[in-house]
Amino acid sequence: MKIAKASLVAMLLEAGEENPAVLLARSTLPDELDTDTDLDVLLTFGLEREQVDEVARMTIGAIEPEDVNTRRRRDEMDKAISRRWADLVDRWLT
Repeated sequence: MKIAKASLVAMLLEAGEENPAVLLARSTLPDELDTDTDLDVLLTFGLEREQVDEVARMTIGAIEPEDVNTRRRRDEMDKAISRRWADLVDRWLT
């Protein structure tokens, strides 16, 4: 899969993979990467094959990133809904 080096660096940073992101940004790899032909080099940055595939798919928009902010917003929404349901049940029972 072909992806822009800068996009891959950005996705690695968003995924919390700072060390590989810095190594990739400073590498002599071309601006456009092919995850198949450049896989060996990417693995030397401390990434695993599955990580490379996942980050590459996030980069091209095939999957949504599961970042800390997304989890935090989802957790806040779950708590708000739970509080609202609890309040409605309390009103119904009284």
